[in-house]
Amino acid sequence: MPSHLELGIAGEQIAILYLQKNGYTVLDCNVRFGRDEIDIVAYDRAERMIVFVEVKTRSHNSYAYPIRKAVNYRKRRCLRRAISAWCIARTYDGPARLDVLCVYRGKVIEHLKELGREFLD
Repeated sequence: MPSHLELGIAGEQIAILYLQKNGYTVLDCNVRFGRDEIDIVAYDRAERMIVFVEVKTRSHNSYAYPIRKAVNYRKRRCLRRAISAWCIARTYDGPARLDVLCVYRGKVIEHLKELGREFLD
């Protein structure tokens, strides 16, 4: 398996543990709809809503290209399609948000909440 795929898998495992530690219930992982994928689907008990989580894992981090910038317009469009497909498949019509977890050196360094809220309305 290529090292970038191993890095991504490790990052998703770290993200799952982070979410569980912070009171989330993980419902689904690596959900695919055609070419589109949702890394993690979780339930935020405190906010009482579904959270779609995109995990970005890096082996290096720089101020010139912060991890959070990796979720560009194209990636958001793919996430929107996958989220819509997940909601239709599960007949879910409740509150939801899109979060990004940035993983670097074995830990979550940033949790961006409500990224792209316009995609979920």
